[in-house]
Amino acid sequence: MIRLEKDTSRHGCRLAGMAAGPTVLLMLIAGMMAVPAFGQRWKVQYFYDENRNTFFIEDLSFPSATRGIAVGTVRDELGQNNKEKYIALLTSDGGEHWSTEPLKDHPRSLFFLNDSIGWLVGDNGIWFTEESGRNWKKISNQRKGDKKFGPTPGGGVLTRVWFLDEKHGFAVGLQKTVVESKDGGVTWTPVEEAAKPSADASHTAYSVIAFDGKLGLIVGGSVPPRIDDPKLPSWMEPERAVKRRQVPTLKLQIETRDGGATWKSSTAPLFGDVTAVRLSGLNGLVSFSFAESFEWPSEVYKIDLTTGKTAITFHAKDRRVFDCSLFPGPRAYIAAVEPPGKLNTVPIPGKVKMLTSTNLTDWTEMDVDYKANA
Repeated sequence: MIRLEKDTSRHGCRLAGMAAGPTVLLMLIAGMMAVPAFGQRWKVQYFYDENRNTFFIEDLSFPSATRGIAVGTVRDELGQNNKEKYIALLTSDGGEHWSTEPLKDHPRSLFFLNDSIGWLVGDNGIWFTEESGRNWKKISNQRKGDKKFGPTPGGGVLTRVWFLDEKHGFAVGLQKTVVESKDGGVTWTPVEEAAKPSADASHTAYSVIAFDGKLGLIVGGSVPPRIDDPKLPSWMEPERAVKRRQVPTLKLQIETRDGGATWKSSTAPLFGDVTAVRLSGLNGLVSFSFAESFEWPSEVYKIDLTTGKTAITFHAKDRRVFDCSLFPGPRAYIAAVEPPGKLNTVPIPGKVKMLTSTNLTDWTEMDVDYKANA
């Protein structure tokens, strides 16, 4: 993990990482507080250094400037122990020191309402904590998928939750799933508007959810199989990967402006995959990721939430964006990687690149510790 130095306010900025031995691999930017620090340099904050083991971080949340939690899986890379371990990394001092706690389920994602109350989506259920992640209680089973749409990985369809308060929240996932809870995640009912777009549920998922006050967006996509779908990873067939034409796929969105009381769905054929949606005041950011054959590895769009108009705010041929974050002001950050070769998805670590903007138009690269790779 890397952190932003030179905190000039009581709120810090935090960047999550995935550690493979002493190597820090960027996963996403998360946990930036309501008033982010205007620091100048990101430094390595944590690395996992147990011999022969690799810690894969699935998600990270900093609900306050001091309390943070990362969840993931520990694997023996030599294959001497095939049993995976699920753990949580916890800090109460802004990332200076970390402790580990075991988890009983493979974690998919986290959501924290404040620095004490949070939810964890696992392969087998929804878990709840009132102790900043130190103890988790299973409050509901995973939502099972419909077998007619095919198998679901790891047990259930839910991949992420977002709660507006301690009782009212939403969950999204595979098979066009959007569900609502009014009892803190114990029971869930379908959001009917999510099923209205005419997309085959067997290859359609809602994957991103974001709220700012009563305004909420849930975004997904439908990616039907293609005749020329590769049988091998792109790095094993690089020439084929760069020639395989990117085609538009159906993007799904449901929007609420009254805290989830009512929703309105819409669809559009667009290139790429939506990787992040951030909302703050009158502004929004959406990041897209593209295939090797596309002109850009990724693009970030800014949204005027009063008019709905969108415009490209960032793209670069040597920057693959993994996440972004947005705050009042506006103040925004982009977390990216410089691909080490011509293929932007090759599984070889590249240098972490951080960019910041105060107008959502001009972006400035920030200084990042040279040890930060992803």
